[in-house]
Amino acid sequence: MKEAELIDAIEKLNLQNINLLNSKEYKIGEEICKMKILLKQFKIITILKKFINKKKRKKINNYIDHEETQNNFTYKKQNIENPKIVIYTCITGGYDKLISPLLKFDNIDYIAFTDNKNEDNKEWKIKDIPEDIKKINDNILINRYIKFHPYELFGQDYDFSIYVDGNIKIISNLKDMIYAINEKTGLAMHRHYLRDDICNEIETCRILKKGNYEKLKEQVDNYKKEGFPNDFGMLECGVIVSNLKNKKGNEILNSWWKEFQKSESKRDQIALPYIIWKQGYEIKDVGCIGLNAHKNPKIMLKLHNT
Repeated sequence: MKEAELIDAIEKLNLQNINLLNSKEYKIGEEICKMKILLKQFKIITILKKFINKKKRKKINNYIDHEETQNNFTYKKQNIENPKIVIYTCITGGYDKLISPLLKFDNIDYIAFTDNKNEDNKEWKIKDIPEDIKKINDNILINRYIKFHPYELFGQDYDFSIYVDGNIKIISNLKDMIYAINEKTGLAMHRHYLRDDICNEIETCRILKKGNYEKLKEQVDNYKKEGFPNDFGMLECGVIVSNLKNKKGNEILNSWWKEFQKSESKRDQIALPYIIWKQGYEIKDVGCIGLNAHKNPKIMLKLHNT
């Protein structure tokens, strides 16, 4: 079997698995099995928490801008001769355990930054957090600094970088994602599969207790005062594809870092649309690597450790 045929078969199998795990029947069965185990163990508090989480999910439905997008998306291959590509991730404070790629490809380097000295993973090249970045002294900010500064970390050695969150398992060859980059911005990401409006996003964060809601509200109110439009669009930030030779992309990422740090909200998805708008771009000027990160057959999203 040729490599391309193998990759295609693996992606189709992964997509079938994703669809199964997201099916209504599977989720109902999974809940019933979990409840049976909890009842046997008399974990009443955990059961109550599950009911509370269900109520939260119902509330979130009030802040969904459109029906869940399917991922129906393909990459248009371009003639990029021998691109030097690095896939990288960053795990700090034990938030995730490093996940091995299902497949590795010889023309791509896999680098993981971590503060876990005991991390041992043959599939990733393990690197310590650089000392000057450690001085930030905040695990979330350290992660985001590395996430937003691929040019600083890799610009001398690579043409393209692909950042992946620590909870993402790489299933296939991500090389094709570089073909999705829009050279206006030098970047490509997934579109948000449920929301277009950061106002609805922060209300979802409030319900799920993610980030600092007071800071998020202040952040969005300030954007609105500047004229930031409703329904500008949103992006999923778990995978970021960058052309390291594109100065505009580096500028957007650096501005994103500064805005995220200034906001103190701990949620990077909110600042990015504002930065894109502030610099005179539209969401469509960021290349699209998929319409739904949760259903992209090239990757698998897992739950965070915490």
